[in-house]
Amino acid sequence: MEPKPSRDLEDIISNLAKINKQVEPTLYASFPNIPNDRKDNEDQDDSIALEEYLASRLQQIGEVPPETRQITGLRSGNGWDANQVVENVYKVDPISVKRAVDIALSSNKKFYERLRNFLQRRRQGAKVVGTPTVEFVPIWKLKGFHECYYLRTNSYKIDVRDDVVGVEVEGRGRDLMLEKKHRHFIPTAIVERFQMLGAFLTSESKYFVVGDVLELAKKKSNSELTITGFGKIINQDEEMALTSWKSKRIFDISEMTARGATVSVRESILTKEGVLSRFREQVVRMPERFKQILSNRLQITELKRIYIPLIRVPVQKGLVPHQVVINGASGELADNNLLELLE
Repeated sequence: MEPKPSRDLEDIISNLAKINKQVEPTLYASFPNIPNDRKDNEDQDDSIALEEYLASRLQQIGEVPPETRQITGLRSGNGWDANQVVENVYKVDPISVKRAVDIALSSNKKFYERLRNFLQRRRQGAKVVGTPTVEFVPIWKLKGFHECYYLRTNSYKIDVRDDVVGVEVEGRGRDLMLEKKHRHFIPTAIVERFQMLGAFLTSESKYFVVGDVLELAKKKSNSELTITGFGKIINQDEEMALTSWKSKRIFDISEMTARGATVSVRESILTKEGVLSRFREQVVRMPERFKQILSNRLQITELKRIYIPLIRVPVQKGLVPHQVVINGASGELADNNLLELLE
């Protein structure tokens, strides 16, 4: 049978619930354009308020129930419920279709062919055999943090001066312990072999132990995650190559257009809840040793769905038609790494 929680801890958890309802950043859902630095300041103020309250209540705690290894603390923050997270959608503006066609045609010519055609001022060989397609491919980008306040027990070893022969702490006498230490530059094997030189090779120190100390601790971790629409994680270099171009926020899929081309918008296989689930696996790190979890906050500070343009140009040289894929953001031919990442 599990031990019944003390009344003091029930009061703490009840009061924490009230505090979290007051400081929960519901304002962000109504005003998603609040600057990030303002959000960070408000998050910091909330944490300080919670920490001050817990510190004051810690002094009033009596007995703490035995460790049960169960996480029964409060869940707060918007990261536990996808409906509370505001998602902003962006698209990276693609290069012009005309430029993409020129890139596709020149990619099919060897250097001497391009030089000859330039000198003869003529074009021959590869030709466009259909309407180019601009395909917008989604990736997700998240930022956030996990924060946890908890109680744990600990013990402290306190060294005292050589002339101390007794110690009393809070009206209770403490046993003094002797500890022999050998000099760091002398191997232990030599110290044990030459016991006659013990007074020179070793020194003694005194200490006492304070046990059953109840601590209020805080554990916080910050993290970022960039992931494709089908669940492949994107590293920092890949993210920079995809998103460091001009982009703009959109509010409807119909805003993704391209003059002179057919537009295709790829759906994300990974849902918003799926993305948040992957982020929780990465950022949530509960303490390994505790007596009681007092708060369990997961806050998402940024969630973006960014559409990256790929331009597909149907080209024919000789009898064999094929498709040239161009990175619509950078204007470069899409290499195998990019295609494996996004397709």
